[in-house]
Amino acid sequence: MEGFPYQPRKHQREIVASIQKAISANMHIVLESGTGTGKTICALTSTISYALTHGKKIVYTTRTNAQQRQVILELRALRHQSNDQRIYGVGMQGRGNMCLLAHSDPELESGTSEELARYCTAKKKKAQAQKKDGCSFYATHLQQEHKVTDAISWAKEHLPTAEECITYCDQQILCPYELNKKLIKEAIVIVVPYIYIFDRNIRAMLFDWIGVADDDITLIVDEAHNLPDYLRDLFSARLSTYILKSCGYEAEKHGDPTLAGSSCTLSDFCLTFVEILSDMRDTYIYGLTEHSIRKELPGNNDAIIPSHEVETELKSRLGFTKEQLLDCISDLLAYGEKIQEYQQKRGKLPRSYIHKLGIFLDFWMHIEMHQYIKLVVDETQGKNPHIEAYCLDAAIGGAIIQEFHASLHMSGTLEPLEEYRDSIGLLKTTTQLHVFPSPFPLHHRRIYYVTDVTTRYEDLSKDHTILPRMWHYISSISNSLRRNTIVFLPSFNLLRQFQQQRDFNDLNHGVYIEEQKMSQTEIMQLVSDFKDCGEEGNSTGTFFSVIGGRISEGMDFPAEQLEIVLIAGIPYPKPTARQRALLHYYDLKFGKGWEYTVEAPTARKILQAIGRLIRDENDIGVAVILDKRAVRFRPFIPDLQESQGLLTDIRRFFRIYHKAIRPPNNINKQQ
Repeated sequence: MEGFPYQPRKHQREIVASIQKAISANMHIVLESGTGTGKTICALTSTISYALTHGKKIVYTTRTNAQQRQVILELRALRHQSNDQRIYGVGMQGRGNMCLLAHSDPELESGTSEELARYCTAKKKKAQAQKKDGCSFYATHLQQEHKVTDAISWAKEHLPTAEECITYCDQQILCPYELNKKLIKEAIVIVVPYIYIFDRNIRAMLFDWIGVADDDITLIVDEAHNLPDYLRDLFSARLSTYILKSCGYEAEKHGDPTLAGSSCTLSDFCLTFVEILSDMRDTYIYGLTEHSIRKELPGNNDAIIPSHEVETELKSRLGFTKEQLLDCISDLLAYGEKIQEYQQKRGKLPRSYIHKLGIFLDFWMHIEMHQYIKLVVDETQGKNPHIEAYCLDAAIGGAIIQEFHASLHMSGTLEPLEEYRDSIGLLKTTTQLHVFPSPFPLHHRRIYYVTDVTTRYEDLSKDHTILPRMWHYISSISNSLRRNTIVFLPSFNLLRQFQQQRDFNDLNHGVYIEEQKMSQTEIMQLVSDFKDCGEEGNSTGTFFSVIGGRISEGMDFPAEQLEIVLIAGIPYPKPTARQRALLHYYDLKFGKGWEYTVEAPTARKILQAIGRLIRDENDIGVAVILDKRAVRFRPFIPDLQESQGLLTDIRRFFRIYHKAIRPPNNINKQQ
């Protein structure tokens, strides 16, 4: 614990020792420790000590940019306490965030990593040739070396977050992306989004910058409970009606060539594909024939399709042989590349929908079907259906972890740890599993549930008094107790039902509602306004959000900023075709389909939401699960208890503990 910048909390010494032991033995460690227990500083303390001694580097991966900022702040505290200038780190984000040209151009800001990389390369070449339309920020790197030198010195001294680096570079007319590439070689800690490690091409680029081999890297995965789903999504692919129609427009704009030596034009190919996709949606999701009349859309919105259905339909309707279809894909890629080059010469983002279509079809026709399913999906009521090759096995993406010297996977909600280990493909023989309890006294919180409400669909359809009863719980708790409260619902659909059928004017204080399409900036402002309600002397508020989203994971609400969490329903995954296939796959692979794909993810969402309450030794709070099925999760929530009189129980808790626990100052401000 040498250099540890805080008074150690309970279990932190054991956490650091466990990590150091695993890293020293070239092992992988999967670690759960309660929300707010200082996992970030423990991870940095233990891995940096080993890295400095053995010449290793640390790649710290995060799911969000907000989590990345926290790592840099803890790194500063560690360096300040130890006074060791070798402790230095860099926060790297995607080009969309770091490219200063993109900040003023919405088209660039929406570009993929590949599109932005090509655009950046072209702009840099023009800057090297001293052309006017080159990148002015990169030109400074070429023409004013003293600015680059000063920026490197500034970064080493201040250890900036990515946002601070971007602001500094904007003022100095420097490229923050290029500056970070220079800083990375000397950094002991490199903080990046997940994609920098788990996308093969981006990883190769990153490791070229770092200049070390894979086995000299210690990997840290923060909020690791997100990784399996992230990897499944990363290694999946989808093609939407919107993309196909965009391909058709693009083809007509660029001469509409014929494909595969046939008389079929590219736009005709896309139009036929749109018809195939629409017919598959009607057939497999809605069970319609060409003579059926659609009266009402059913609740399901996806269906598994035969693995060769798309190829068969394309060949049949276009009169293609298999060889012609393969030639067609080659033509799509070639035409798309030409369009990308044309866009690039015009100084535009090198985007081609035709190229995207070629890449998708090439992937679609060559995937290993024992690890994938193929789906038709309609999540937009017929506006933009798509087909999808969905990856069932997260271990495909997790295989790279075995190449590193060691890895640390940590979260406040990872149990059962065996499920996480198995899902991403870690080996039992080289992986250690550790669970550390929360250091905060259990009596600082209460977790209640009630048995007369639920969000189970079958119950709601039979008993129309359930949702009004649930709203009565929410409104009476919010109005009677006058404490900052967050209501987490299982879906935006249920949130909209409350908005349509319940009177939010019943709540006699501030009401804050997360909207599905809110930008990160908008939601952060909403959260900030809600937090202000909890400050001493201000009125209180009630925040409505969705469990498993941006609010229930990763956001801190210390002290009076949040004192009550209401979980209105159990957030079981929807019984979609995709979910059923995933359950079946895990049944076959591990014999634990329900446990691994339904029970564990649901418990983690609940625990993450509850974890917003207690962030340090002095916080107190009450969580209530408004669903009779809560009792099933007692193995994950041992202090769960049924309430016979909810308002009475909550009032009693705050009356006993509020004044007894809150001191005038919090002396231990760990992130």
